[in-house]
Amino acid sequence: MRHLFLHINVSVDGYICDTAGDIDWHFSDEEFQQYLDEMLESIDGMLLGRVAYQQLAAYWPTAGDEVSPTQRRRMHDLPKYVLSRTIENIDWHNSHSLGSDPGPAITRLKQQDGGPLALFAGAGAAQAAVQLDVLDEIRLIVNPALLGGGTRLFDASYARTELRLAHTRQFASGALLLVYRKATQ
Repeated sequence: MRHLFLHINVSVDGYICDTAGDIDWHFSDEEFQQYLDEMLESIDGMLLGRVAYQQLAAYWPTAGDEVSPTQRRRMHDLPKYVLSRTIENIDWHNSHSLGSDPGPAITRLKQQDGGPLALFAGAGAAQAAVQLDVLDEIRLIVNPALLGGGTRLFDASYARTELRLAHTRQFASGALLLVYRKATQ
């Protein structure tokens, strides 16, 4: 059975974008880019919310030397599964809709043989995954910033879930990778 994890940047005060919808406060350095390369090499597919899909599909097909060759290749080659009931145009290479009932579709993906799946999403898709109880792990990249407003990562109702800290990593920039797994795993 495959493992599904949420991978997302967040500010210290819990926001994934600022009040203008910008993410320019995310840090990025050589060490973090190497981490991203390794993470992308370790997965067999990605799940994306509608907004994340549209933003990434607009950028990655024409990405140039500003990204690593590994990131460019993996973002192109990996299967992309879109978590949206409203998206109409799914034409980025190797992209697939999860349909109108994503819970069973995600469960079927997880039951297949293969490596882990990563959910790269906005708040709506992340919250939907928590509500559907399909996440095995949450990987937060906590950036050393206080935004004071914007879009909160978790701002919905869902069942209480006990988590345990499974791994941490500090980057030279001061950002932290915090990996949480369900306490029952």
